[in-house]
Amino acid sequence: MSHSQLLHEIYAQPDTITQLISGPDQWSAIAAQIQRYQPRLVLIAARGTSDNAARYAQYLFGITLGWPVALATPAVGTLYHADLNLSGALVIGVSQSGRSPDICDVLQRARASGALTLAITNNPSSPLAKTATWHIDINAGAELSVAATKSYTNQLASIAMLISALSDDRSLRAAIATVPAHMQAALAIPDTTIAQAARILGQSATAISIGRGLQYATAYEAALKIKELSGLAVEAYSSADVLHGPVTIIERGFPVLMSADTGATHHDTQQLITRLVQHDAQLIIASHAPDLLTDAAVALPLPDCDQRVAPLITILPWQRIAHATAAQRGRNADKPQGLNKITETR
Repeated sequence: MSHSQLLHEIYAQPDTITQLISGPDQWSAIAAQIQRYQPRLVLIAARGTSDNAARYAQYLFGITLGWPVALATPAVGTLYHADLNLSGALVIGVSQSGRSPDICDVLQRARASGALTLAITNNPSSPLAKTATWHIDINAGAELSVAATKSYTNQLASIAMLISALSDDRSLRAAIATVPAHMQAALAIPDTTIAQAARILGQSATAISIGRGLQYATAYEAALKIKELSGLAVEAYSSADVLHGPVTIIERGFPVLMSADTGATHHDTQQLITRLVQHDAQLIIASHAPDLLTDAAVALPLPDCDQRVAPLITILPWQRIAHATAAQRGRNADKPQGLNKITETR
């Protein structure tokens, strides 16, 4: 492994997840309060990588609990000065630093409206943590690289742990316990395979990243990491949305990144792969389904796991590819151009 701080933190993720899920139980007391409150809906406010964690939460809340989840539009309050009626809602702010003013504003207005508020951060003393009624510490430790990696997967694990407590779903809790070992297997994908994918992307002007269902979040986070670190324009789509127009840009040699499962989305993904092969796309596919890897120009085979926690594993090869693509394009992944570790938006 190189001396890159980013790579160090990518490879630390099995340990940070282990520390989180084997540490003090943060979830049961919060789950009990939420159950007593009986929210009519969930609203999640987040930006950047944390917004992709919110996309994961949107699916997992719906699949496991049947709760409707919406993603907040902070500018409604910060720019248009409008107050939403959030009485009866569970409003969650997700932020690594907990310092973005617009996310704090959403929770402040929600609490004033009568909502139950929860912050999920890596900083218990942050403004967001202090604004919320309840706080979950993702316990990712100091993340020194500008691009978020271990804080993202610890956000996903924290969300999954909360939902397992809310649902009393022991199978989900058991699936979360397998994540560190599955992460180790994903990190064992050879460097030569990662470099092959990076060469394809490094020689391209643009690419798209595709995922559906729980892997929709992965598609967005993979695209964001590659954009942040390498400067390559990668757009993220649901596999369903690709067929509503974007498929027309795919021609011979066009790179397509796919995050795919054997679960509920398997059939649709398989059909889309067939369509993309007809367009002569260069497919880079991360999946634990062998049949979905058959037509890949670069196959990223992953360990078989519960689809509810698969996004925590699937993102790892994309993080490594983002790092390698930055090098291909002559950029320093530890110092991405124009980015700061903490971005405060209003």
